[in-house]
Amino acid sequence: MGYLLGIDLGTTNVKALIIDEEGRLISEANKEYTISTPLPGYAEQDPDMWYKSLKECLRQVITDSRAETEEILSIGISGQMHGTVILGKDLTPLRPAIIWADKRSSSQCNKLREMLGRDKVINVLGNPIMPGFMGPTLLWLKENEPSNFNAINKIMLPKDYVRFRLTGEIVTDFSDASATALFDIKKRKWSNEVVSILGISEDMLPRILESTSVGGFISREVAVETGLPEDIPVVVGGGDSQVGAIGAGVIKEGTVSSNIGTGGQIFTTIDRCVIDPKLRIHTFCHVIPGKWCLQGAILSAGLSLRWFRDNFAFLENIVSELCNINTYDLLSKEAEKAEPGCNGLVFLPYLLGERSPYMDPKARGAFVGITYDHKRCHFIRAIMEGVAFALKDCLMIFKELGIAPKEVIARGGGAKSFLWKKIQSNVFGLPVSSTNIQQDVAFGAALLAGVGSKVYRDIPEACQKTIRISDKIFPEENLKRVYNELYEKIYSRLYNALNVFWRMSD
Repeated sequence: MGYLLGIDLGTTNVKALIIDEEGRLISEANKEYTISTPLPGYAEQDPDMWYKSLKECLRQVITDSRAETEEILSIGISGQMHGTVILGKDLTPLRPAIIWADKRSSSQCNKLREMLGRDKVINVLGNPIMPGFMGPTLLWLKENEPSNFNAINKIMLPKDYVRFRLTGEIVTDFSDASATALFDIKKRKWSNEVVSILGISEDMLPRILESTSVGGFISREVAVETGLPEDIPVVVGGGDSQVGAIGAGVIKEGTVSSNIGTGGQIFTTIDRCVIDPKLRIHTFCHVIPGKWCLQGAILSAGLSLRWFRDNFAFLENIVSELCNINTYDLLSKEAEKAEPGCNGLVFLPYLLGERSPYMDPKARGAFVGITYDHKRCHFIRAIMEGVAFALKDCLMIFKELGIAPKEVIARGGGAKSFLWKKIQSNVFGLPVSSTNIQQDVAFGAALLAGVGSKVYRDIPEACQKTIRISDKIFPEENLKRVYNELYEKIYSRLYNALNVFWRMSD
């Protein structure tokens, strides 16, 4: 029996886990780190901090596994997307990494759109150009830090920097490359035109390989530092959205992943390159060879409920600390007291602005329809319903583009709440399931490692052998009717109705 090791380089921590070939969890570990905000709207991290945290995480997960390290067959890696690491001639970082959450490049996004023109943004990039993506970040560096920009030797994404430190090899994969605003989504290669506009050369960018390809081997130095044997293969891996979907078994068109974490994502695999001509959602390459994916992203999913918890759930937080009961479980129980639809109370979860489908940083959150009869339980449930409605906005675009969702796999913190899954099922009008996998990104990375080391024939076989559906909730006709009416008559009209007020401070 061999073992597979998966790594997830997240935004606030790095996770690692070891599984056996049947998908059974052997050990897991995580190490937290911070985001630096030197100015408002900035978001940076020290790449060496990632690597130091990863080494600690690897040592712990190996120790806790009590497995012989020689039995670890391969390593897979995933992580936060879009960010930018620049290296000088000595292949060390020239400055902190600028990560996906960074907002400084808004004007550079506008410049890139103007230089390319809308048609090329749609037909070449296949995605809206957003702050924090590598393309506009590089343009910001060119305009604001010319000494750093002119010293660039290599450019890479966050997870690729970590793999470089493990193996000494500089490569990336199609899923992560497609989310940079530097990539031709249809031709599946770096875009010569965008590269030229930015004033960089293609040899500064990583070579692109399939996610299941071996991207290098553990170096002797890393073996000494971590306890891993030298020369274990490290597969290329992929972006956390696509790899997390693999870890949840979302691998065929028609199956949708609904991920409620801090933010939220609606994701599905597609067999052909489908691009939204209005650029309301993203089209990326998948980690599955020859496939793509559609993804709608909202910024304040679980964050909306956390906002309520931190500001209005003081007693629940005390009970949680004293009795070791999860605060969210207490809030979910209270929300069950409110009737579906909350007697017309509707919540817009735009606490940080919004991405899909509006791509509007000026959007704002709101409770609409408050009456004297509404109680606290209604506000909690309205938050949960509002997040589901925001995800339905993305799902409606899938349908508009000819993708017919048949079932939903719930992921993230939202998958732990039976009520939130039931709300989603009735808002979407689709069966909603969850799986036996908790850390689906690191688990998906381990499955990619298994395919790369020939433990599994391909990704579908890896998922079939290791992932199990733990429950399935079906929509109820009377609740579907309530939510459809609320969505169509009220929620779907609120953004346009309130939009003018959000801009009055401009």
